[in-house]
Amino acid sequence: MTSPSSTNQAVDQAEIHQRSRELAPSSPGIIPFLDDEVQRLEAESGRFESGELDNAQFTPFRLRQGVYGQRQPDVQMIRVKVPGGILTSEALDDLGDITERYAPLKKGHITTRENIQIHHIPLADCPAVLRLLGEVGLTSREACGNTVRNVVGPASAGVCADEIFDPTPYLTAYVRFGVRHPITQNFPRKFKSAFTGCDSHDAVAAAIQDLTYVAQIREENGVADSRDGSSTSVPTPRQEWDSATGKGFKVFVGGGTSIMPRLAKPLYEFVPESEYLRVALAIWTVFNNADILRKNRMMARIKVLIDKIGLDAFRELVDAELEKIGPIDPTPLMTAEEIERETPPPLSGQTNGVGSNGSNPAYSRWVETNVVSQQQEGYHLVYVKPVRGDITPEQFHGLADIVRRYTGGRARSTQEQNLALRWVPADRLHDVWEALNALDLAETGAHHISNVVSCPGTDSCKLGITASMGLAKAVREEISTWNGLLEDEGVQKIRIKMSGCPNGCGLHHIANIGFHGAAVKGPDGQQIPAYELFLGGNYGDNRVEDSRIGTRIPKIKVPAKVAPKIVTEIASYYKSNRQSGEEFNQFLERVGLEEVTAVAAEAQRVAETADSGSDLYFDWERTNVYKLERGEGECMV
Repeated sequence: MTSPSSTNQAVDQAEIHQRSRELAPSSPGIIPFLDDEVQRLEAESGRFESGELDNAQFTPFRLRQGVYGQRQPDVQMIRVKVPGGILTSEALDDLGDITERYAPLKKGHITTRENIQIHHIPLADCPAVLRLLGEVGLTSREACGNTVRNVVGPASAGVCADEIFDPTPYLTAYVRFGVRHPITQNFPRKFKSAFTGCDSHDAVAAAIQDLTYVAQIREENGVADSRDGSSTSVPTPRQEWDSATGKGFKVFVGGGTSIMPRLAKPLYEFVPESEYLRVALAIWTVFNNADILRKNRMMARIKVLIDKIGLDAFRELVDAELEKIGPIDPTPLMTAEEIERETPPPLSGQTNGVGSNGSNPAYSRWVETNVVSQQQEGYHLVYVKPVRGDITPEQFHGLADIVRRYTGGRARSTQEQNLALRWVPADRLHDVWEALNALDLAETGAHHISNVVSCPGTDSCKLGITASMGLAKAVREEISTWNGLLEDEGVQKIRIKMSGCPNGCGLHHIANIGFHGAAVKGPDGQQIPAYELFLGGNYGDNRVEDSRIGTRIPKIKVPAKVAPKIVTEIASYYKSNRQSGEEFNQFLERVGLEEVTAVAAEAQRVAETADSGSDLYFDWERTNVYKLERGEGECMV
């Protein structure tokens, strides 16, 4: 039975949601900022610090405001929600001011969900930071907690040559419909979503989301245009959907990583654009009503529900909810002029994609690895590769200036922890390169093996087991020492990702080479930081259905200090034995994992014979002997 207080909360939340929807079209950002929520955070924080409110009551509220507890006591991480990764120059400047004034480490961090995280903020300073964010159309609302988390979109949306249509307006309406919605405030667990306009390649890790919309245009006779001629037979819940034409989406559900990785499954072949929010609400309702998921927060994701009852039964539940839901017109929520407006700089006569200084080898290499032509002739996407996704205040301000001077006025964060600058004319590429060089942001290889992706690990996360950020740096440094090995085209395409624990925030499950944090005992019984190894994961180069979870090498834990050498040995083995044109995953399928397993097993034996107090007992970038200290995370609160 629902208590009076919970009923009042639902009524209040419904009113807040309605006010948020009404404000949405005029908001400077996708998610309207509501100062009364910050006022309540101030009040509840005061009650918590005075002891009037206990942690169990305060934490869920704090998380819905995007304020997350850290490994370190008495400080918070603010997760800035960036729908679709869209950042204005004003937002970049604002983030520079915030990281300079409030972040002790003087940096922000791009996450694998396109958010910006700012760490080590005292609770008392959080309201001031949230207000500064609100001034430029940013918010942390529902970036944490059991809510609809940040919605991922491709950095190339609207400019990709292979795009079916730009999904950004639909992503915008979905975000606005979901935020502060009464049904999304206390899900069994977090809910992750993505939109993509491309069906021929995957730019949003679509297969590991709870819900992904993939753009389709259905022509006459019910045939969907997916740009690669492919189609599958998945039932639709309404006869009229079968005959619908025009824009729509293929819908995937039930992806996820962690200790039970699953790839998303196709729920509906084609959902017309007018129906996609109804489908979202029906799926959210089924998820929210799944009482079996509330019995164990560790197993409370849609992928678990689908595993338990099967995809067909899940579809039947969604169909039943659709019967109860009337029309939902997304159009009023799709307009976001202030955030989506891009004004391309004028083109000169030069459109060759290199610019006027192509004779400089460093510049030419940067163009080759970091610049992609847009579908609009003469314009380019420029990918910026911050080291480990970290950006300093000076870099935020410098990027803001570059965005204002040389682009259409917007940048986008990516799941590879990079930034994409859009609408750069060919004749301004060299200027952009010089400006990025001055900021120490002109590193080449944005889509290269050296672009190692990592979660924060024990740098800040309570659940962290190992210093994954330290390992990421060590692997990058190891790769920089390669000579002929690094010139191999197949080696360059290998993707390396790592997480400081099994949860997968570093997306290690879908990397060609993935690591997640663990611990192993040395001969003296003391713990040594280590990693489990995953091989053969995949996303990005192919369609959603071609994604793969990497194979975990069983019963082997590689000491952290040996892991970079393992990367070298794997890459060398691949280069020496691969056939012409054979990519890394194809190679693994042909030769198997026995040789690599033997290499990893030998690395584990190094730990078994380690001298007490040797370097193996120290994690990367740490001066104290390693000790496994894992706190209680807040993702399940």
